[in-house]
Amino acid sequence: MKFRTLHELGHEEREVTIIDNPDTLGEHNPHLKGTDIVLVPRPSNDVNDPLRLPQWKKWAAFLNVCLLTFMTCFWLGGLAPAFYILSQEFNVSMASASNLLIWPVLSAGLCNFFWVPMAEYMGRRPVFLIGSLGMFVCEIWSATSTSFDSLLASRIVGAFMGSCTEALGALIVNDLFFLHERGSKMGVYIIALYFGNSLGPLITGFIVQDVGWRWASWVSAIFGGINFIGIVLFFPESRFSRTIDAVAFPLPRRISNGNTEKHPGDHEMIEQVDTTDADTLVGVKKTWLQEMNPWSGTTNHGILNHFIRPFPLLAYPAVAWACLTYSVVLAWLIGAGTLSSFIFQVPPYNFSPGVNGLIGLPGIIGNFAGAIFGGKLTDIYARRCARRNGGKFVPESRLVLLIIPSILGPCGLLMFGFGAQRSLHWAVLYIGYGLISIVPAAASIAMTYVMDSYFEVAAEGLLVVNGIKNVVAYGFTYGFIPWTASVGYETVFGTMAGIWIFTLLLAVPLYVWGAGIRRYTTLNMRVILF
Repeated sequence: MKFRTLHELGHEEREVTIIDNPDTLGEHNPHLKGTDIVLVPRPSNDVNDPLRLPQWKKWAAFLNVCLLTFMTCFWLGGLAPAFYILSQEFNVSMASASNLLIWPVLSAGLCNFFWVPMAEYMGRRPVFLIGSLGMFVCEIWSATSTSFDSLLASRIVGAFMGSCTEALGALIVNDLFFLHERGSKMGVYIIALYFGNSLGPLITGFIVQDVGWRWASWVSAIFGGINFIGIVLFFPESRFSRTIDAVAFPLPRRISNGNTEKHPGDHEMIEQVDTTDADTLVGVKKTWLQEMNPWSGTTNHGILNHFIRPFPLLAYPAVAWACLTYSVVLAWLIGAGTLSSFIFQVPPYNFSPGVNGLIGLPGIIGNFAGAIFGGKLTDIYARRCARRNGGKFVPESRLVLLIIPSILGPCGLLMFGFGAQRSLHWAVLYIGYGLISIVPAAASIAMTYVMDSYFEVAAEGLLVVNGIKNVVAYGFTYGFIPWTASVGYETVFGTMAGIWIFTLLLAVPLYVWGAGIRRYTTLNMRVILF
């Protein structure tokens, strides 16, 4: 078995150009039509390169993945307003009822370590076909459960099936879109991810109130079936073996007299990507029926290879920080959502499940704002920074927009905690929850930062981030109810606000020294990859 390191795999020590600069690169790079934006990674000459798909096909594939992400979160998180009712119907404690969310969270996190290696080994399409079909079956199982244990089991298995979207949803952004688009597309993915958590309680609350909790799963099953058909018809295989040289255009070095020093092969590299005319493309375009083939073969690496290689990436500060950030984001949202029915459906509020579910409205507004702050705005800001920097893109430029969730997140946590402890007006808690719902912007920025920093191993990096975050979030949320019962909402949410501030302060060293850290880890930390 051949051992490789990121020194051999990556080009992080070379500068990445996304804004063309004629003084350094000339005018021979593939551009976004009518702009000076350089297409990174460089599309290959293969006619079946996913980067060459028509925009409508890219969006059809991506939106079907986002719908699967949305429905997974809608089904799993949407049952929260029914926890109080379920605890009475099945004669279980509130802590046991909350396991209907807590254990699926753990299942989803651990199963990332199964789905991503499988997607790397046998392709994205078969994984999404199996996952979406499995979700559909588990939603029907949940709707027909006659015992608490059966209901819990259906949701744990369903979380396993639906977890294929956790890291792979973000990876599809890497497969189908260019660097200058990643922030906005990650924003769309984050909207799908967290809108499910926000819309789920909102809609499910009224469903539970009017027709019973089983219909929450029946509604999910209906849309799950539609989603499965959409993936069958509109999601082609997006796995593609891209050469390392296609990842980025290196900026030629400048020597002391101000002239440009040409790297060996610079001219050849430029000429190879100068044209995108049809007569330069190679291969035979796949027909629609060929794209529908669920099997595209396996990689040359053994399957064990794909299961082992992600874990060493935790040694890289960018990946470790992203894991912590996303873990905290998920823990806070799940914690607030889990506690909501136990806060609002008892005195002094005495809300019905439907009114309790309305907490999803500020959640939706917060998620949408967070998706803008952590998505499209990061693309715009990164491009402006690149223009001021001679066309050079620096991944750390995206981290500046963490300022927004670093301020609004703690404010929301304190409002929610103090409001619940002191039985303040419900609007205080709802607004606080809306502010908490903005913090997924930080998760979007963190995942995009990992993709930008270590493109060649983005799949493994995203796997580590998404897998670890669910496991850590499980640990937090498992103790939420006993913790609040012991010390009260003020202490719990005040502590959470402090942890959040500390987590985002860790981004400051990355912003200041991130480029140097990436170069050092790439060149000196011989992390072994198989």
